[in-house]
Amino acid sequence: MGLGLLGRAVGDIKFLAECGARLIVTDLKTKEELKPSLVKLKKFKNIVYHLGGHQLKDFQNRDLIIKGASAPSDSPFLAEAKKNKIRVEMSTALFARLAPITLVGVTGTRGKSTTTLLLYHLLKNARCRVHLGGNVKGISTLALLRKVKPGDAAILELDSWQLQGFGEAKISPHIAIFTNFLPDHLNYYKGNMDRYFSDKANIFRFQNENDFTIAGRSIAKKIKTRGKKIIPKPLPKSWSMKIPGEHNRENASLAVAAAKLIGLNEKII
Repeated sequence: MGLGLLGRAVGDIKFLAECGARLIVTDLKTKEELKPSLVKLKKFKNIVYHLGGHQLKDFQNRDLIIKGASAPSDSPFLAEAKKNKIRVEMSTALFARLAPITLVGVTGTRGKSTTTLLLYHLLKNARCRVHLGGNVKGISTLALLRKVKPGDAAILELDSWQLQGFGEAKISPHIAIFTNFLPDHLNYYKGNMDRYFSDKANIFRFQNENDFTIAGRSIAKKIKTRGKKIIPKPLPKSWSMKIPGEHNRENASLAVAAAKLIGLNEKII
């Protein structure tokens, strides 16, 4: 449910098609609007497309429905699937449930991408086996299932919509990073900041005592986790950064705290 043009769903569909699944791909956009994505999937014969709108029959007699991040939670089509007791998943949460690796999730209103990429850079340059996924253009997190091995780590940038999927699956990453929380997406949440925060909170809501949440200073008091909460100290003043701004030094301090939990020492960092 949802093909889009960002490439993440294309990668999910390609992976599932290569696994031999029989797929129906449905989207509100038309064939003409979705042409760049459709071109990348044209070789697969096991995909049927219903574009320019959804059809109720597509949400009946299925094994699994994978919904896109923008699908509204009150969609009548998803209600039809649930009425028919069909599993509804989101692809990043499905990956998180199936992958036998260390998961690090990064959320927050601002700084998600910077913190995610800083941490990925640290681990990659330390020669760790690490994968990048979540809300990253052109990357199918689900397709990483082909590559991951026990002992690997995956760094996932998670927006509030993807974290709805974690809430439905009742899972949280082993290490959660929460940068900050500011008014955003208020059209989707109809001005309700509590609903917005509730989706974000799925990043730590299902943690246990062996898990960790690394919190930015401005959000730390709002975070209630059964795991260990870490509020990193500022970076040493002697550490220089190419990207400017105190906010980026805080983003970097969050990435550093996560890298230490994964096993990197300060010298390497």
